[in-house]
Amino acid sequence: MKTRPARIFHGWWIVLVAFICHAVNTGMIFYAWGVFFTPLAAAFGGHVPVASGFSALQFAAAGYSLLVGRAVDRHGARPVEIVGALVLAAGFLLLSRAHSLAALYLCLAGPVALGSTCIGHLPNNSAVARWFVRRRGRALGIATAGISAGGIVFAPLAERLVSAFGWRAAFAVLGVLEAAIVLPPVMLLMRRDPADLGLLPDGLPAAGHASPADLALAEHEIERSVRPEAAVRQANFWLLAAAFSLTMAGLASVLLYQMPLLVDRGLPESVASLVLGATAAMGVVGKLGFGALLDRFDQRRVAAVCFCLQSAGVLLLWTTRSEPLLACYVVLYGYAMGGNATLLASLNAAAFGRLHYGAIAGRMSPLLVLAQGIGVPATGYLRDHTGSYGPVLGTVLAASLLAAGIVLRVRLPGRLQPVAASHTNPR
Repeated sequence: MKTRPARIFHGWWIVLVAFICHAVNTGMIFYAWGVFFTPLAAAFGGHVPVASGFSALQFAAAGYSLLVGRAVDRHGARPVEIVGALVLAAGFLLLSRAHSLAALYLCLAGPVALGSTCIGHLPNNSAVARWFVRRRGRALGIATAGISAGGIVFAPLAERLVSAFGWRAAFAVLGVLEAAIVLPPVMLLMRRDPADLGLLPDGLPAAGHASPADLALAEHEIERSVRPEAAVRQANFWLLAAAFSLTMAGLASVLLYQMPLLVDRGLPESVASLVLGATAAMGVVGKLGFGALLDRFDQRRVAAVCFCLQSAGVLLLWTTRSEPLLACYVVLYGYAMGGNATLLASLNAAAFGRLHYGAIAGRMSPLLVLAQGIGVPATGYLRDHTGSYGPVLGTVLAASLLAAGIVLRVRLPGRLQPVAASHTNPR
């Protein structure tokens, strides 16, 4: 007697959990940081010390990513994210009690960085990559749309909390919310692999009921998976790391300083926070759009187009002073910015396979974080010593164009078609 297939492939529930975790993690850590930046600078001695605190968080997360990536491959995303949600909540509560710069740095580099890594891109993108092959671009686009959705929700929420209660109470409230939002879906819905439920990726039937073509596709995905030790010896690893280090360092600097930049130009803080939220909203559209494109076109060319659009957006932010052009910046930069996380996850899976995604992404993550950790305080330093964001924005523009050229040099296997097995030696 045949079992009746589920109406909804469980992989889409994995996408939902990943969306929620991305939204909470990036919304509270990344987007909300721009809201906390000014009051923290007033409390702890200026832009440079606070920017350095964010860099401490980034560098610590880079170290944790090596361990977290391996833990995800070994144990699955669920236990890693449960621990991460609890640790991050504790980190926010401790931040609310920080009364010295040293305490601020310890909180950021300790529980906040560890918790963020455990509920961030490593476990979530690894889980989605395991559950999808044919529709991986679209699935990753939906999941990573949570990154931008988090900015829509948590940047304005943080601004209201800080305005009404101060930054300390705001951190405490966010800590409680983080655990309450993340833990239930992770505990109820997250699963490690489709094989655990007797399924193949993309909702294909189990081995006993699948067609030979479907089985060939699933087997090829496993056979072509590259081990982490081999991946770091391939040019693809370093080309992807270089391209995304350049573009993500610029992205971090622009988003973290966008609100202070607009306030410097005379916009009220409430309006500047809405602009930040609108940029994040366009990021949602960008992730969905680029995710769909990844399943249809050469992923390298899609990435190059994304980086060029990002450069055009930075040019608008650099030169514009009018509200209509500021709106154009929000649309263009927000859309292009949205593609970065989706592109990186999809290109990693396409280049190295899904079996060791967590460990490979964990090894690449420190390089990306190092670039962001250098770029963010450098932006603060130049701003404090030149009184202008111009030199920084010019550098970001050039870096994005260089990234577009680099990503085109990545070599990917031919597009996988569910017609015949391509048997290669496991690596």
